[in-house]
Amino acid sequence: MSKVVSCLENINFTDKQFVGTIAFRSEDISLPNGSKMALGIDGGHWVLIYQKEAGAHFCVYNFLQAEKKLLVDEKLGGEKELQEFKTLVNYFFENANINDLVTISPPKE
Repeated sequence: MSKVVSCLENINFTDKQFVGTIAFRSEDISLPNGSKMALGIDGGHWVLIYQKEAGAHFCVYNFLQAEKKLLVDEKLGGEKELQEFKTLVNYFFENANINDLVTISPPKE
């Protein structure tokens, strides 16, 4: 199965027009370490929903690129939290199988 990271070379991360959410297609699917993630992107605004393991608290990372601001569970994050966010997003891209995901995009106007 293809991993998300294998498709990233076709994506222009400077394109601020992309809006969508990438999530697992089923509640039964998780990453190899047992965690679950969903990633919403709206240009430079990224929201990562992260659950370390089944039954654990959902952590919400809200990254506002233009403002260089990260909120973690609605609290301002620092450099440590920004590094955690980047590590989690990279883990998701490197380990999520494309066939296990759905992409949700808003309707075109």
